[in-house]
Amino acid sequence: MRIGLVGCGNVGLSGHLPALLATDGIAVSAVADPTPERLAAAGQAAGLPEDACHADWRDLVARPEIDAVVVATPQRVRPGIALAAARAGKHLLCEKPLAIAPADAHRMVEAARQANVTLATVHNYTQTAVYRALKAALDGGALGALEVARLDFLSVEDRPGNPDYAPRWRHDLARSGGGVLMDMLHAVYLAGWFFGGDPVAVAATVDRRADDGGDVEDLALVRYEYPTGHALVNVAWGLGPGGTTLMGTKGRAVTVTADFGTHPFVAAERVALVTAGGARDLPLPPDETSSFVGVARNFRDAVAAGRAPLASGEAGAATLEAVVGAYAAAALGREVALPLDPADPVFVDGAAGIARLRISPQNPVWRRGLFGVRQPPGG
Repeated sequence: MRIGLVGCGNVGLSGHLPALLATDGIAVSAVADPTPERLAAAGQAAGLPEDACHADWRDLVARPEIDAVVVATPQRVRPGIALAAARAGKHLLCEKPLAIAPADAHRMVEAARQANVTLATVHNYTQTAVYRALKAALDGGALGALEVARLDFLSVEDRPGNPDYAPRWRHDLARSGGGVLMDMLHAVYLAGWFFGGDPVAVAATVDRRADDGGDVEDLALVRYEYPTGHALVNVAWGLGPGGTTLMGTKGRAVTVTADFGTHPFVAAERVALVTAGGARDLPLPPDETSSFVGVARNFRDAVAAGRAPLASGEAGAATLEAVVGAYAAAALGREVALPLDPADPVFVDGAAGIARLRISPQNPVWRRGLFGVRQPPGG
């Protein structure tokens, strides 16, 4: 499979490109990025000639030999690239979130369907040893029926973005579409993966602890309802602790960390299974050097076999709806049904649509001025 990589920022250059180069059956044939230094670094790493390195992604999409495009750009520009690539007959592997607004994500899904190409979403935490062990225990019946999943990602590192783009873009609603929950929606899709489907309702509280003028949340406490149980998703930048617990009818599985869960990402050294028979450690499957290698392999195999990838475009769109649905629930102070109504302002515009909802002045979204909500003069 001949792949073109669009977006050579941090995740493209450090995550996707090395994984693609390390995956059998994949050849990186072209790269694209508007920043000359990033483009040159990607081209050199991939061993590409100068004419295979494009400042304009449109030139990459137009290359006839390209079979698939990996879209690792900022989310606000992903839909346009994906739509053009699908219409050109290219398979697609898109970073998460697919877009800022669910409406755009669903347009991407429909474009891929009409073009009969694969659209996969990068849900790479499903490829880590810790979460694969949890999933295997669940699927193997060790926990019984899953009733509650708790995913605490409260010590997320507030990593600066590419200095050539916008170092604090994650704190800018127009660029990011949301704050730490959008950034770490890994916890949201993992919950759906464990329950085997999409949530049907969401309730949430969001806030901004930092008084720095940012217009997105840096703390989100969310409850998702599934047909068979509930997921508690708690995320924050630099708060802590972290960890994951799955609670079923026969027992529970818990990630155990050496640093009490204060590492920003996946730092579990083991997974403990607790049942009526006692406690024991679960075997961890072999871990890849990078979770992106697992994503690349799954994408390659899905395209070759003509089957759905582990995380489809539909899954990416549903995860995005679950995130912005949580924002709407937090702003309204009530539970919100999922999936969202296509006429809902939040479905159409993402978190920016919250400014058109009726919000109580006592709500943190109003008081903090989050998601474009502005108090009237003297309000």
